[in-house]
Amino acid sequence: MSFPKLESFSHDVEIRKGISRFESFESLRDTAFNDGVKSGAEAASRAFEAEKIRTLSPILEALNDLSFSQIEARQSALNSMRPMIEKLVESVLPEAARHGLSKEISALLAQAYEKAPQARIVISVAPDALTAMRSALAPAKADFSIEADSGLSELQAKVEWQGGHDRIDLSAALSEVHMAIENFFDRIEKTEAQNG
Repeated sequence: MSFPKLESFSHDVEIRKGISRFESFESLRDTAFNDGVKSGAEAASRAFEAEKIRTLSPILEALNDLSFSQIEARQSALNSMRPMIEKLVESVLPEAARHGLSKEISALLAQAYEKAPQARIVISVAPDALTAMRSALAPAKADFSIEADSGLSELQAKVEWQGGHDRIDLSAALSEVHMAIENFFDRIEKTEAQNG
């Protein structure tokens, strides 16, 4: 046989205790309204933040992919230019340096003449460059002579005068250009490996 179960109203006592701290029903209603507004605002704020993260995540991911694609495209374009740049350095720069050597020697000759106007200036060049340098430097006012030096390459020269000397080494400058290009493209390859 089952016994009827009586309902407990003990929680009503707790509710009455909570209500009794308010002076009036209006005070209770205002407090409940304010608590409800505050809870609603907090819930709306949490919902807004969650929606913002959900909405912005794909946009941020797309921007990141775009940035990565731009880096890859730049690196690919630079790598495709490497053979052309190397060929340019190998073919054009040495010829430009050969043409510029006489101007470099002329500038050093003028400086040496200013430093020691009474001294005889001796210019040493590679044997193959001797004739070209004599005709290129013929208009110079300084007292100088040009000698062949088999120890010099076609892109090197020495200028000596009493109390001083100077040296031109355009082949070393070309080597530095080659090294700078190699280092530049090596850095690009390392960046590609890191991004890959």
